[in-house]
Amino acid sequence: MQNIKIAQLPFYWRLVSREEKVDGIVDSKYPFSFDFNRELGLVIQRRDTQVLAALEKIYQLGHNIGYLQDANELARPYGTDFIRYLNNVLVKNVNIRRILEIGCGGCVVLADLKNRGFDVLGIDSSPFAALEGTKKGVEVLTDFFPSQRIEGTYDLIFHVDVLEHIEDPVSFLKHHYTRLNDNGLVVVNVPDATESIQLGDISMAMHQHLNYFTLKSLARTLQAADFEVVSVDKAKYGGSLYAIGRRRAQTSHAANVYARFHEEVYEAFIAKAIKMVDAMRSLIKEITSNSENTLGFYVPLRSLPYIATLQIHYPFRFFDDTPHWHHREFDGVDVRVENFEDLRARPVTHIIIMSLTFDHIIRKKIHAEFGETIQVMSLSEVAHRTNQ
Repeated sequence: MQNIKIAQLPFYWRLVSREEKVDGIVDSKYPFSFDFNRELGLVIQRRDTQVLAALEKIYQLGHNIGYLQDANELARPYGTDFIRYLNNVLVKNVNIRRILEIGCGGCVVLADLKNRGFDVLGIDSSPFAALEGTKKGVEVLTDFFPSQRIEGTYDLIFHVDVLEHIEDPVSFLKHHYTRLNDNGLVVVNVPDATESIQLGDISMAMHQHLNYFTLKSLARTLQAADFEVVSVDKAKYGGSLYAIGRRRAQTSHAANVYARFHEEVYEAFIAKAIKMVDAMRSLIKEITSNSENTLGFYVPLRSLPYIATLQIHYPFRFFDDTPHWHHREFDGVDVRVENFEDLRARPVTHIIIMSLTFDHIIRKKIHAEFGETIQVMSLSEVAHRTNQ
């Protein structure tokens, strides 16, 4: 079977200024390749012991702790939408009183729940979460889940952007059973990889994401852990999936007879991905063959898999409107992230928008400012032309 292998993909775990970079914590690049979990119909990152060790190290050091933090502006729209979803769950299940959050980051959601009278606990491997919990009056255990330090059972366990990081998501979810009351609920929030898999888009590849969920594979994962799937939904904002699973009063041992799913979806993804990489190679070569052209990638994190696969060399520029990314760099790529004001001050001739979710918003913003003076191509356009 064909596959996509990236020999040296930049290891995304922070963005820092050039002066702040400290080498030797973890390597700046590691290999990456896709794989497939047949039982779950789930596209995954092929497990690599070096990558797993590096991930555990950065989590314990307090990096990649999630975007739901007071200082992160992304927390507002994403967090507001998830809290809306969680509120709907609470309204429909008035018996819920005790709530556990796994991977609680800045304790934004837990603080909101505690202020409304719920009995809450957080668990997070990062010391950052415990500090934030102390500020907000929320108890947080500094540990990985499952943990012997958790006492009692809960009516609801939830996590935001956690399950995609877990090496064995089914086993992880099964451990929820020991901490859930009968008919207790788990609420899961993960990035939605459905469109990328359908298009053959490898921009979703990053070492910290071990699993790439679709609507179907997320439901299958919950079922394999013996949860009754109540609902799997697309978020109202951003590219996320939400799911609700109910703990059965008696386990059905569904995982023991869980059917193997065919690999056609994965094979189609890889076949399209190979064509997509070739199309990106042709597009970038066409742009850079003219010395008067200048190239920028908007939403640079999603460009890293293509840059690494194609071994694209500088010069190119990165643009992103996330405030705390401004003038910072990814490890392994010595290109500073600029914002829209930087683009306005010093335009490029060509931009490739690397976000499927926010493509239309970024395109509209560029067109309003520059008209047709900047040629814009999106990842989505490249994919649809390739797959025609």
